[in-house]
Amino acid sequence: MNKFALLTLALMLAAPQMANAAIYKWKDKDGVTRYSDTPPQGAVPYESLGSRKPAAAKPAADAADTETKPATPAQPGNAEAKPQETPEQLKEKQRVEEENKKIRAQNCSTARANLQTYTQGGRISRMTEQGEREYLDDEALAKGAEQARKEIAEFCD
Repeated sequence: MNKFALLTLALMLAAPQMANAAIYKWKDKDGVTRYSDTPPQGAVPYESLGSRKPAAAKPAADAADTETKPATPAQPGNAEAKPQETPEQLKEKQRVEEENKKIRAQNCSTARANLQTYTQGGRISRMTEQGEREYLDDEALAKGAEQARKEIAEFCD
């Protein structure tokens, strides 16, 4: 029991130090953004996101001053101003859109295959939690076909 208490105490003391570890961000040779707690190997440019340190508490006098000051009105130009996207951000956005299109196409083909399976007739089975085979009845087949139709409407153009 004493060893368990010492181990628990050691873990409790070490946990905050691990939570404050620095985080590094870089792009690998394929253009994929990577995050790690260790800097990348070689001459790869990276960005240190710093360590997660708790925010310092404001002194009571400073907190009282901020409460009594009136709020400054927002400038009209700042509310509607949009930050300019860099070429890297545009490329990343385009890559994400292409990836989403591929995923939608895969979901579409899967939904069509499911609909064909449900409508072609025959017996369809699934495994229960106990590991036994359970055959779907007509009602379950109809529900499955309807779900596949909904997925086709959602994913297929």
